[in-house]
Amino acid sequence: MKHIIEKFGSIVLRRGGELSNRRMAVFLLLMNVITSASVSIYIPSMKQMAIDLQTTNEMMQMTIVAHLIGEFFGRALSGPLINFRGIKSIIIPALILSAVGHFGCCVSTGLPLFICMRFTQAIGASVIYIVSLSIINDLFNEKEKAGVVGLLELYQPVAWIISPFVGALFAEVGNWRLSFFVLMITQIVGLILFYSCPEKKKRKVQSKFSVKNLMKDYKIVLKNSYFVIYALIPGLFAGGYMIFATSCPFIFANNSADIALFSAIPLLFYVICTFVYRYVVKHYSLRLSKWLGIIAYLIFGIYVFYLTVYQPNWNAFALLGLMCIQCVGSAFLVPVSVLKALESASEVASVGASTVVVFRNIIMSICIAISAEFSGNIVTIMACVFMTVATILMLVTTRRVMKIRKKKQQKNLQQ
Repeated sequence: MKHIIEKFGSIVLRRGGELSNRRMAVFLLLMNVITSASVSIYIPSMKQMAIDLQTTNEMMQMTIVAHLIGEFFGRALSGPLINFRGIKSIIIPALILSAVGHFGCCVSTGLPLFICMRFTQAIGASVIYIVSLSIINDLFNEKEKAGVVGLLELYQPVAWIISPFVGALFAEVGNWRLSFFVLMITQIVGLILFYSCPEKKKRKVQSKFSVKNLMKDYKIVLKNSYFVIYALIPGLFAGGYMIFATSCPFIFANNSADIALFSAIPLLFYVICTFVYRYVVKHYSLRLSKWLGIIAYLIFGIYVFYLTVYQPNWNAFALLGLMCIQCVGSAFLVPVSVLKALESASEVASVGASTVVVFRNIIMSICIAISAEFSGNIVTIMACVFMTVATILMLVTTRRVMKIRKKKQQKNLQQ
């Protein structure tokens, strides 16, 4: 068994146990894509699933709610647990739990068991993103870290684009249960690969994990005003996009194919611009990436002003253009804000990673709920407010941090 694990581990590791940065980045991206895909991969099969599980289409929505609740608790707890126990002691039982949840979904014959297994799977799978950020923070230098975080942030757009098509394919060639079986196999492979990854950063290990210790770490990050601002920025961007994606396609698209295309095109822009971001960071600087993102949002704001004044009745092309520009700006600014958040809470980076994700999930949920109550144009303006606030926060916070650093450097020189 050990020999087999070592063979699988060579996919991620070089000879001698040293990390292959490129392989590690791709591996983390794939694991997060698979995790995110589990949310929506079975959506094309929900009608047939309702028949097989002897329930209604409306009750099948509870399976998504169960996943989101499990994901929330998993991500909220995983940061402090990693900080106390280390990566391997958390990711291994989490992936086992996720694999068990997928297996349970695969063999479920009724809705109650299926919902329970979805909750179980979500708790385990939600740890992967937090672990990924912790590995990146521990093992990569500053320049490499910037590029890898940008690549990691592709996981959600890629999963949203491909997972419904993959789920539909599985449903055609086999059954909806095949999707969960394949997800279970990938979790087992991921378990072997994560087991092979060395953990270089020593963490504080306590004999007892308590609610008091958990709250203590969260107090550290929440008292840091700079961290809170940076941690909110990815949520504001994601919330703005979700307002667009959940409202605008249904207003202007006539069928399912058009809705999917309307939602997928901006995400393709995000994917392409992420690779541009990586090139900019590698050959120039993180600061240039930040300013390219800010310029994209300035263009976004000017375009919104033009449409509001000169074209009050926005058409599908105008909204699609806004969504694409927003995704371009996000591709440059979201990785920067995640890096800055982790940097400002370096002593409890795992807890910081959990907080960033929890903030993002909360803001996205609020935006989806609010957008359902308003018309298309008002929804778009709401999204613009979210993204404009995020850009302003990025500018103000960065300038403030730079001033503080300069003052500290001057004091050190004087001493």
